[in-house]
Amino acid sequence: MTYDEMVDVYNAAVKYLDEIKPAGVTLDKYFVGDRKDYATMSDVFEQFIQSAQNYQMMPNVIDFKSRREKVKELLHGFDVTYTARLTPDELCKRFAERFHVENANNKRSCWHKWSSAIVESARFLLEFHDVPDFEGFVRCFDYNVHTRMALPLLISEKIHGIGFALACDLLKELGFTSYPKPDVHLIEVFNSLGFAEDNPISTFEAVVRMADVCKVTPYKVDKIFWLICSGKFYLEMPEINIGGHKREFLEMMEKFRHSDTERR
Repeated sequence: MTYDEMVDVYNAAVKYLDEIKPAGVTLDKYFVGDRKDYATMSDVFEQFIQSAQNYQMMPNVIDFKSRREKVKELLHGFDVTYTARLTPDELCKRFAERFHVENANNKRSCWHKWSSAIVESARFLLEFHDVPDFEGFVRCFDYNVHTRMALPLLISEKIHGIGFALACDLLKELGFTSYPKPDVHLIEVFNSLGFAEDNPISTFEAVVRMADVCKVTPYKVDKIFWLICSGKFYLEMPEINIGGHKREFLEMMEKFRHSDTERR
């Protein structure tokens, strides 16, 4: 695929999203990045904890959002040093007792996987003195698509339970707009358009390249396609859900390409 084709698809997506957005919704607020209010390593640690449960059915099982205060209490206020001293088995046992979880000791259970990711996240974050130290570490990777890709790969190696896509998610959610999350929506769209192979790493590379060509952030590219695919305008009060338009968008792009080929 050529750079011109990437620009055409991006512009088509921007136009399509503007056409399907609910009346009264302004899109700019969706493109500026997510959480930027963290001030301590405990805040950063909380995002690692939250992102670690954003996989398949785990959010429904663990439900961190509603259990946040109790989890915070168990981890002594999301204390990195305290949590790093625990073992996954110890932490999982405490979760099982507090939340009356059955089969939590099963190594393959969602709770045990989450416990392992939490402990390993704490041990990883112990390497940083403070938030500026952590942010400087992240910025070291922000040179090009290959170096950016290396950071989530490193995190996924250091923390079992946080794979490549979830590592991208936690960086994105912390406000690092150079990182898209190559989730199932982006993988399908970019693969269907011929920009990427059917996997997270290839999709990550394609999203970053599209962003570079179109002179926007990878975060913005991610959010444009995510809003089209999910239809969830989550920053509205109350949240508006118009339903996903992924199939319709891909069909529109297929018709556009077919007609463009005929014109040539």
